[in-house]
Amino acid sequence: MNVYEVTVHGTDSIYVIAPAKYRALELVGDYIADAGQPHLAASDKFVVRQLDLSEEQILRPEKCRACPLCE
Repeated sequence: MNVYEVTVHGTDSIYVIAPAKYRALELVGDYIADAGQPHLAASDKFVVRQLDLSEEQILRPEKCRACPLCE
């Protein structure tokens, strides 16, 4: 299993454990549809990043990685 960070519309991130990137996208799409927001899933504005669990890291969304604390 792998851990993926899926950023939706460049704002919110969801962390997913899945065997492959494609499956992570399926899971997030199903999650968003079940939450009553199917229009978000239909827009294809997802960014998927596989996390490397062999490195220490703080899990934070993409928008947070751009802040001055990250320098």
